[in-house]
Amino acid sequence: MESPPTVLVVDDEPHILKTLRLAFEALGYAVTAHGRPHEAIEEVAPGRFDLAFVDLMMQPLDGMTVLREILRRAPETTVVMITAHGSIETAVEAMREGAYYYLQKPFDLAELRAFAARALDHHRLRQEVRRLRARLAEARQADYGPIVTQDAAMREVLDLAVGVADATISVLLEGESGTGKEGVATLIHERSDRARKPFVRVNCAALPENLLESELFGHVRGAFTGAVKDRQGRFEAADGGTILLDEIGEMPPGVQAKLLRVLQEGEFERVGETKSRRVNVRVIAATNRDLEAAMRERTFREDLFYRIAGVRLRLPPLRERPGDVPLLVQHFVERFSKGTPVEVSLEALRALRAYRWPGNVRELINVIERAVVLARGGRILPQHLPAEVREADGATPELLSLEEMEKRHIMQVLVHARDYDEAARILGIDPTTLWRKRKRYGL
Repeated sequence: MESPPTVLVVDDEPHILKTLRLAFEALGYAVTAHGRPHEAIEEVAPGRFDLAFVDLMMQPLDGMTVLREILRRAPETTVVMITAHGSIETAVEAMREGAYYYLQKPFDLAELRAFAARALDHHRLRQEVRRLRARLAEARQADYGPIVTQDAAMREVLDLAVGVADATISVLLEGESGTGKEGVATLIHERSDRARKPFVRVNCAALPENLLESELFGHVRGAFTGAVKDRQGRFEAADGGTILLDEIGEMPPGVQAKLLRVLQEGEFERVGETKSRRVNVRVIAATNRDLEAAMRERTFREDLFYRIAGVRLRLPPLRERPGDVPLLVQHFVERFSKGTPVEVSLEALRALRAYRWPGNVRELINVIERAVVLARGGRILPQHLPAEVREADGATPELLSLEEMEKRHIMQVLVHARDYDEAARILGIDPTTLWRKRKRYGL
């Protein structure tokens, strides 16, 4: 059974202290209440309290002192300041010192319950983020280059990729679109003794047969209409290094025959010439097709298959490694937020975990980049996700009025801005308008 949330309440007004204690106990929280700030501080220890509700105006220690001491002793605790109407500026200062938010007196029990639920959600989210960052650090220490994973099957593939990096044998990467085949090819090249030489990528599905042949092997002037000068192909450009032939299953039969010769003899001719050229290129091929089925259908050469499949590596789809989803979400949120704090709400994270990801990591990247752009308040909610992702877990968007969203956004900007004028610039409004909005929202 999950332990009840733990909350510390500190207020030197007995009736407020009693009201808060009874309200939190009614919610099933384990409550520790103190009217003397010194005694409350002595209760604080790492992991002891999830939440702390602290009055700003107390004697002999004020709330700011108590806040600093709580965060010094237990920085993971989520602290909410309780403030009277006339001390909003002090509440903003408390948020700069690390408080989550403030609860303004007078408040009713319904408001208190809703506020406590949001604060607890924030606390659990911070815990989840800390866990994910720790796991992300471990995954990065595993040193798989651009690839982030803690999945055992994926790590087995990557270990084998690193193990064959220094060999000259061809590698065939198999897996659905978006599983990270290009990333694995990059890892192999960077860990090989060819790392200082070129790494050239070619998408075999992007060009018709005549242009693909020219792209791979080059051409001479006059070889075809539009060939106004000699042109080097990708194999020559990759000489001494590595070439990635992506979507090789889409390669036309005529080009397959010419590629086979390069793999067997290291020789080819440019389109329109008879002179043979030699290259030393390590070939990595990638496909999302079943090449064995293509061989049976005679659309892919059997002899070429065995040349490119010296080592076969199958990359598991994202739905087969669900434990990597929150890790990758955190990784891409950090990438796209560019240093600006962005959280992923627990509801959004549940939907992201439940979704099947038919487009794999590539689809996840697009979803997170979009969500970071939409989450202007610094918090990714279900409504910032595509409908198909939300529906995977039946995630219900957190319903906030436009006014409440604007109020929260203005408060966050005021907390992080250097001064009033900078806050107005960030918000895209003039200082007079900002003053009116602060007055309207009681900020």
